[in-house]
Amino acid sequence: MYLSKRSNGIYYIFYENSFSKKTCISTKTKLKSEALSFLTSFRQKLKERESLKTIPILLKDFAFEYLKYSESIHSINTTKSIKSFFNNLINYCGNIPLTDLNKDKLSDYTQERMKQVSPYVVKREFAYLSVLINYALGKKYLTENPVKGLKRIKLPEKLPLFFSETDFQILLTATDSKDLRDLFIFGINTGLREMELITLRWSQIDFKNRLVILDNRNHLTKSKKIRNVPLNLKALQVVTERQINEKSDFVFTYNSEPIKQQFISHKFKKIIIKSGLNHKLNVHSLRHTFASWLVQSGVSIYSIQKLLGHSDLRITSIYSHLRSEDLMDSVNKLNN
Repeated sequence: MYLSKRSNGIYYIFYENSFSKKTCISTKTKLKSEALSFLTSFRQKLKERESLKTIPILLKDFAFEYLKYSESIHSINTTKSIKSFFNNLINYCGNIPLTDLNKDKLSDYTQERMKQVSPYVVKREFAYLSVLINYALGKKYLTENPVKGLKRIKLPEKLPLFFSETDFQILLTATDSKDLRDLFIFGINTGLREMELITLRWSQIDFKNRLVILDNRNHLTKSKKIRNVPLNLKALQVVTERQINEKSDFVFTYNSEPIKQQFISHKFKKIIIKSGLNHKLNVHSLRHTFASWLVQSGVSIYSIQKLLGHSDLRITSIYSHLRSEDLMDSVNKLNN
């Protein structure tokens, strides 16, 4: 292990990694005294890492292992998204040992991604990264968390896009298939997520107590927690009518066949374009509409949190802006 100054004047530490491959790390300084201090600290960290006996693994091998694991616990789309993240990370960092994926590299990667994609994409990648690192720590591939202390991505607040009652009627009018109309009406009256809707089975409908039971047996809820969603009269009418002609284990089908996520997203987009509604509306907008209409009807944000299955009230609070009359009532009290 030794120090060497490059043409840019910055000192680098050259050393052999756990794969006996010569590599280097920047000290990010042009002062030799600071570089020597960095070298001492870095050497100590390597000794600590060796004493803890981490299992060496390259980034590509780790990606392959984690993606196999992801397939068993995540949806197909989530696994695809994580795979895309790994590809971007490997293209930026190279096929480095996982132990070389330090805070500085991840910070530089995040800054570079912010120039290429929206902050929403970077925020999602940051969330993936935290989960991946925890997995690596559990497998003894890492001994410390390089994500700890990284600056979090702050997103601008945006009110979720939702249907007005008139727009929703336009959507239904433009929908030729009764199967799809039923799904849309049920979705907007229960707030179920897209995958919760298309994987819903008759065994999850409790007609006696008018409940949908999301029990993680047919599809894992996002929070991994069991939740019950009450059925109002419109939602109950939909499932009651569909039960008469029941031909499948699934509540919602299209021409008696199970509905795939890609199909419903594509079909929904075509109907939106046909109806002339805002092209940014999608299937998830049904869930946003459910929450937005409840807020506008005076339902408490705490009740909406339970209905949506949000683990954190801060997620649900994005809908609270629709209750501006509450703020008006508050300031009007000063008149008294």
